Amino acid sequence: MPEVCDVCSNLRFQPLRPLRQLKTHIYTPTWFQSNLAAPSDLKLSSSQGCTTCEFVLQVIVHYEMQFQEDETLSILTYESGGTLLQSIDHTIQVYTPEGEAHPVMVEVLKCHSLTKIHKKGQPDAWEGITNGPELSEHAQSDRANQFTRSCLDKCLNLHPKCVQLGGRPPSRLIDVGLAHDDCVRLVETPPESHTEYITLSYCWGDADVVRTMSTNYDEMKSGILTSILPRTIQDAVIVTRALGRRYLWVDALCIIQDSKLDWEIESAKMASIYRSSLLTLAAATATAASDGFLNQKHKASTAKSAYQQPWHDEHGNKTVLAARVVPDFETHTEDADDDDVLPLSLRGWTLQEQKLSTRTISYRRQELWWSCLTEPSCECRIINELPEEAKKFSFNSTYSITTAKEMYREWHNTVGEYTLRALKYSSDRLPAIAGVARVVQDLTGSAYIAGLWKDNLVHDLTWDGGLYQVEAQSSIAASPDFLGPTFSWVSVNRLVSYEWTDRWAQDTRCRILAAESPAAGLNPLGHVKSAYLTISAPLLKSALLVQSQGGHKPNASLDRYAISCGSEELILHADVALETFEGLNQDGIIETSVRRSHIPKTRAKSGTPVSLLYLGHFIENQHPKTKNIHITRAYLVLGKSPTDMARYERIGIAKQSCVILKDASEAPRFCDKFSVSVITIV
Repeated sequence: MPEVCDVCSNLRFQPLRPLRQLKTHIYTPTWFQSNLAAPSDLKLSSSQGCTTCEFVLQVIVHYEMQFQEDETLSILTYESGGTLLQSIDHTIQVYTPEGEAHPVMVEVLKCHSLTKIHKKGQPDAWEGITNGPELSEHAQSDRANQFTRSCLDKCLNLHPKCVQLGGRPPSRLIDVGLAHDDCVRLVETPPESHTEYITLSYCWGDADVVRTMSTNYDEMKSGILTSILPRTIQDAVIVTRALGRRYLWVDALCIIQDSKLDWEIESAKMASIYRSSLLTLAAATATAASDGFLNQKHKASTAKSAYQQPWHDEHGNKTVLAARVVPDFETHTEDADDDDVLPLSLRGWTLQEQKLSTRTISYRRQELWWSCLTEPSCECRIINELPEEAKKFSFNSTYSITTAKEMYREWHNTVGEYTLRALKYSSDRLPAIAGVARVVQDLTGSAYIAGLWKDNLVHDLTWDGGLYQVEAQSSIAASPDFLGPTFSWVSVNRLVSYEWTDRWAQDTRCRILAAESPAAGLNPLGHVKSAYLTISAPLLKSALLVQSQGGHKPNASLDRYAISCGSEELILHADVALETFEGLNQDGIIETSVRRSHIPKTRAKSGTPVSLLYLGHFIENQHPKTKNIHITRAYLVLGKSPTDMARYERIGIAKQSCVILKDASEAPRFCDKFSVSVITIV
């Protein structure tokens, strides 16, 4: 290997090179390095014989990159081997074109037989450099289809982790026919069928789309013109045919939409439907079924063609070194901004489709992305070169988790992501995640309590709606319909989250005595008709504190909520806006309490009685010198139930930060007025 250049680092990651030698080095994570190279330094280094600096200069000329006097080129080199050149207006990838492919024989893991696959035919310019085919210009191009076929073939033949176990097939599939057929038809599948099929994940939108109904069921079985289907479903038919497959599953066509019974039966099989699917097509850019996803032009359609020049690898073999415009680096990472959010990631139903699929091809704005249980990929290969923690999305399916502890943590993460998304009908809050719940239950064996797990119930109760202040005119109120019990996140139509999920310590006095949530239909993980939990835990009678001040709108009043806890005031994170009410207790006496506000609503009054229920604490950190442990205690904040004043309803959660001394075996007593009580929450 030639001597390392101080300006360009030979366009390679230099793990053993002291950072002080990198004169233009800036702070970066350990898995990549970033050098800032001024064009003048590149020219000087090139004149002194650095061939990689000369290559970079030719790339700058080819793409007509302009630099102001104080501007530099950022050279990003990855530990995995990839290299990017970044300026204000360009993201350029250094790579070796794949070249002509040639067939080789490999052993297929499923059956230990030999099969023919195609392998790249051009040597890498250096070890680890990105090597791949040219990028597709649009989603329906031959290159896009080849990317999908290549990823699918590799996964089927070489990924033992992705081998699928047989599951219950969907009751119906769409037979897409052959490439030039004008019609598709609905077919019924026998229970023992092992028919290979593809699934579609998409946004319905508000438009009235073609659906299978009890009134047109026979017509759908006889066959309907593909041209009358919504554009997104037409595109899914095109891709299914292009992949040489015959059957497609689409919810709007394969579930009888006006049959509550059929909907419950099929939605209960959602986990099996997506897991057993050969491939899920994710129509990520389409906001509605009428939009389609194959009409999407990619980054490569507007970019100048790749720059290529002859090169020799480290062994003297002839090859090619090239540079091409690729999607911005940040769109692949957690640093992506809100403009990169795709419509499909905003819909509630599609989250479980993402998490339950064994393999997914995602049709995105700038390129195609592939994910499976083994290896994520994108056309430009940037995702392949990123460590897991830096990727924009986790590609780990729920099926990849093997322990109950991991699964409960994943459930908390899933709830946070799920409640960010929108549902057309709030009543779908449980059904739209029932498929993931099925996978959790299969692994843990735990009873499901309206979105929470009985074997992890105390921890599950610590969800946080984050509403510590609310304007009196706000529409953040309780749902008029029963969505679930107040102790479950299902009961509120807003974002909720779990914090410190790995560092939870349940109070030893806190015990679940009973919990039930009978299903309202055939799906045991879907709608519930009622729910309750009986718990024994430290309880403190307290009072709501309401601080009012001017709001953000003219003549608006802003209420901040707090709770009295001994000598402290704890900030209350309310589930929704709160109000004071009066009701008759079991002795026939009028009692005042706090409940979730309804519309039209009244405001909560300061001093109204509430109760604090202590659950446990989160361990935040340990001081490196004193070894004292910083913790945050978690309390449910409860009001009396308006329908039964002997029971309680959750109105929010309160947290309290404190320190445990290093020689203390447990958290110090926090208020001697707490007493262990048995209560029921609904």
